[in-house]
Amino acid sequence: CSHNFIIFLSTKVTQPYRVVSTNGVAQIQCVIHPQSLKYPYPEEARVSVLKGLHGHQELCFSILNFTDQRETRMEQKDQVIVFFVLFLPVKVTLSGLNVTDTDMYRCEIWIFYPPLYLELIGNGTLIHVLEEEDDDNTAPVSVPVVVLVIAIICVLIIIIYFQVRTLLLYFVFIMNLISIYF
Repeated sequence: CSHNFIIFLSTKVTQPYRVVSTNGVAQIQCVIHPQSLKYPYPEEARVSVLKGLHGHQELCFSILNFTDQRETRMEQKDQVIVFFVLFLPVKVTLSGLNVTDTDMYRCEIWIFYPPLYLELIGNGTLIHVLEEEDDDNTAPVSVPVVVLVIAIICVLIIIIYFQVRTLLLYFVFIMNLISIYF
């Protein structure tokens, strides 16, 4: 029994260092190491998502039964929705994120069965939430700006008209002079 205890003490949870959130959705993969335990996969565990540099704020948790359950129960706090995938590694998908949710997120896994009762905390993943881009990638244009642009175009057309007219008059005058002398 003490041999299993030593193996369990060396068990840890690893996560990717950084994840970029697109469209307010990010996924963290929490891997339990080593998987060479007597029972390599837990049968029942509580998985929590902790937010913050030191992981003091619990966003949500789910109790996972890896033997019976095919869907997970979901608990949510602070309008951040979290889904848990039941197979190891545990994949946690956070949705509804915005730019202010950029922070460090850790997986906390409590293994209830098989014994020994373990608390494992991941190394943490920095989730960088990008601002959502507009679908049409165009900025809204105000009516006064449109009117101003149309007015400038009209003034330019009038200036060009008078310039061309003046040039035509000079051309006609020069042609008349040439015809008089030749």
